[in-house]
Amino acid sequence: MQSNYTDNFRPNVKFPAFEYFALFAPILLLLIIVGFSIVYYRTESQIRSMIDEDSIRLHHINGFIGAYMSTAFNHLKSIYNETETQNAINTNNPEVLKLLEKSFLNLAQRNPVYDQVRWIDEAGREKIRISRGKGEPYIESRQNLQDKSQRYYFKAASLLLPGELYASKIDLNFERGVLERPFKPMLRIATPVADTRGNRRGIIIINILMTPVFETVQYLEQAGKTGNYLLLNQNGDLLHGVISLSTVKENDKPVTSLPAAYPIVWKSISTSETGHLDLSYGMWTWKRISSFDNLIGFKPNKVESKSGIDKHIKGEFSLIFVVQRPLSFLLDMRRSTRVSTFAGVFVALIVYGISLYFYLSGNFRARRAELEASYARNQAVNMARLKEHEERFHRLVESSGVGQLVVDSEGKIEISNATVEKMLGYEKYDLVGSKVEKLLPVDKQQGHSALRQEFMQNPRSRKMGEGRELEALRKDGTTIPVEIGLNPYTDQGRMLVLVNIIDLSKR
Repeated sequence: MQSNYTDNFRPNVKFPAFEYFALFAPILLLLIIVGFSIVYYRTESQIRSMIDEDSIRLHHINGFIGAYMSTAFNHLKSIYNETETQNAINTNNPEVLKLLEKSFLNLAQRNPVYDQVRWIDEAGREKIRISRGKGEPYIESRQNLQDKSQRYYFKAASLLLPGELYASKIDLNFERGVLERPFKPMLRIATPVADTRGNRRGIIIINILMTPVFETVQYLEQAGKTGNYLLLNQNGDLLHGVISLSTVKENDKPVTSLPAAYPIVWKSISTSETGHLDLSYGMWTWKRISSFDNLIGFKPNKVESKSGIDKHIKGEFSLIFVVQRPLSFLLDMRRSTRVSTFAGVFVALIVYGISLYFYLSGNFRARRAELEASYARNQAVNMARLKEHEERFHRLVESSGVGQLVVDSEGKIEISNATVEKMLGYEKYDLVGSKVEKLLPVDKQQGHSALRQEFMQNPRSRKMGEGRELEALRKDGTTIPVEIGLNPYTDQGRMLVLVNIIDLSKR
């Protein structure tokens, strides 16, 4: 049969493979280049679209912060120029101080986001403090006033000229050296004050609670549904959101510092105002907001008196808006782009390849079909022979006067003959699919499983009667003495064992 197949395969009917690939390869290369170009530009377009969406969300956040800061700056102007403020700065009259406390309290009542309104003197000691408890502002008692001389915002604001404006960084509020809970993210707006003689009299400062802004971020995050939205201060400390970790862990505790979690990402964020970074564990986009970005619409009046606020704005305020998108999101986006693009390339290649194939094949198609049919017939004959061999093997096992089982590598019985079924009291096919340990005394079954696994790792033939005396468990629970022979063999790559069993009870 093989010789006949070879004789039918003539050189003059060979497919012109060289000519085919000479015509096909340039088109294949061209389409691959075009496909990769399309994937690249479409992916970049999608990334730019996401960045644009992030910029729109950032614009909303920027607007909220800008409104808070501009309003607070205007309120500082008003407070600075009020008669009560000037009188309190120039005198130490307790009655005048009480009037200023009421003015501060009124300001806090009209502005729910003002968590504290304070006058801190030139030594860093609070002179007046309006605090907010359970949502309502109140005047702090004299004994509860604190020394703030070592706080960074007092030092920074005190270095400015009277009338200049200071915006702090956003951080979590501490009271008496203890982090306040629930967390209160604060932005502090301050201006230095001086009396009519030009002597420094400390600063007036407003603490703005930024929780409403962060709630807006959370709303935008839920609306976007494409990433993890984070707000960080200039040190990379987390102000809002949850940093999603990839392979980074810090004692299984929540990570609140981006530099600690992703130093490579932070290196890029800390050195550029805006950008995006594509890494193996996801894509990051960010935008830095400074105090000046938020004050485009803020135009303070020119200095009208010695106590006026001028237009100079300084400070440490810097907020970083970060969107963390996981690797799965990027993979899905790129996979979708690649699938749609290369599906088109693939279809084009198929159309061209089939057309070229039919153009070049000619009479070879018919001869190839004939050869394939011949091969199929040979395969069918081989399968029939294989089936015949299997059936012959089954008949040999079935007709054997010796009890025989075929067991696979997991100990499952695949074939059992009538001799062994009768010997052990089972009906036909009762044993097929059962574990071979079923045929051992109960106290031997568990140990035999380990022995069987060891045997399968190093299979070898074992003649009848070798080794210790054995017993087989019948279906009715009784046992009989037996001799066992093992003959391992492979069938289509599978390890099987032919087990021969002889009943010794009649000897």
